[in-house]
Amino acid sequence: MKTTRLLLWILFLSGALIYVIGLWRACPLLSGKGYFLGVLMTGMFVTYVYQRAENLDQDDERFVSVCQMVALITVGLLLVGVWNAPLAPLEKGLYPAAFFVCLWGQILLLRLQNTGD
Repeated sequence: MKTTRLLLWILFLSGALIYVIGLWRACPLLSGKGYFLGVLMTGMFVTYVYQRAENLDQDDERFVSVCQMVALITVGLLLVGVWNAPLAPLEKGLYPAAFFVCLWGQILLLRLQNTGD
């Protein structure tokens, strides 16, 4: 189990570091850096809150709908920001992929933690 947990941490941290460091170097303005950091924090927050409520069996249909709406808005903001940022075509695909790898690692870590393994 320690190997699985270590791999999930590597997945989570590699996605977050590629996203944060890459966009920090690519965006010339501080407002752009804050925008992309806010998008990452919003995405991580909504996945954490949803997984936490699911673990405690406190999620109802309205809560799930709100979480899905916030997640879709976050992804939309990410795509609009990447589309309008002065990035190379490779970077325009790399940073959204790193965003999703980070969130996927976070979800898998929370599920592993919630199962108690």
